[in-house]
Amino acid sequence: MKRHNLMLKILFISALLLGSCGRNFSEKSKEINSSSLIQDSIKSKNTFQDTTYVKKWLTKVILDYVNSDASKVADSNLRSAMTEDYYNYKLDAITSEYSGMTKEEFNEKWKMKFNTKYVGNAGFLSAPQDHGKISVPVCSYIKSSGDSVGVFHVVIHDMQWKTDNNLDITTIVRNQKLLIGDVKEYD
Repeated sequence: MKRHNLMLKILFISALLLGSCGRNFSEKSKEINSSSLIQDSIKSKNTFQDTTYVKKWLTKVILDYVNSDASKVADSNLRSAMTEDYYNYKLDAITSEYSGMTKEEFNEKWKMKFNTKYVGNAGFLSAPQDHGKISVPVCSYIKSSGDSVGVFHVVIHDMQWKTDNNLDITTIVRNQKLLIGDVKEYD
């Protein structure tokens, strides 16, 4: 009987602790999210049911980054629109030839999180020489995985160089924010 009462007390206290931790965490997350000036909060539970919203957001992120005259602001805004893992992965790919990291070392470091075959070693979302006038003629929804991951096929057209970059961009919802979680670059 004493053992049964003790177990009930432990379960009750555990439930209280878990419940209070969850509430405090979510309240803190709301405070952090509401103070963010760079991205809009996600309002719907299943973001990828409204693919138009995600397409507009993704197109705006690309255009604001590539066509910006203020490179520091554009870099900061782009970084805030990407997961930390993807940003660091792509940065390693861009700087690997200057940092002394071999292709094998790069693959070993990132193979568990990304398919390194599709990373490309040019700039973020476009080649560095593409900075200028670009358009996004294609941003089409491919698929989603649950309520928090969606994949979009994107074509970035450089009007000056008359080139197209074909990408599959994985967008995710994390802490009520849309983020770029991966970009597969195709030749």
